[in-house]
Amino acid sequence: AVVSTQSTGDQRRPVHLFVEGKVNESRELLRIKWGVGRLAMECSSPPVIIPWAHRGMEEVLPLYHSIPKVLKRVSIQVGEPLDTAPLLADCQKFHFSPLATRKYITDRVQWELEKLCAKVDQIHHC
Repeated sequence: AVVSTQSTGDQRRPVHLFVEGKVNESRELLRIKWGVGRLAMECSSPPVIIPWAHRGMEEVLPLYHSIPKVLKRVSIQVGEPLDTAPLLADCQKFHFSPLATRKYITDRVQWELEKLCAKVDQIHHC
């Protein structure tokens, strides 16, 4: 996911997160880390998360290799921006604890990534 966070003034800067927290050796989407939810909670203004998924990079640069392979197919699917402001407002409205808020936001990002992974799997294997 790419998270746009508030920095100085009205300028937003992208922050690139690998939300699984490690190199994924399988093709299955792992449970993402709660840091994405924590980041959304701790930003000075609610970030916009742009989820994306890819397939094929394991063919371009297999694990434990240092030289990329050329002419390999890579598929990328970019999702709709996810504004965390309404999610955070829901959490405040229903008096979620900080832990529940992190989980709620992380679960929503996970759900978006699962939808994208299904789409990218379809286009990559065509």
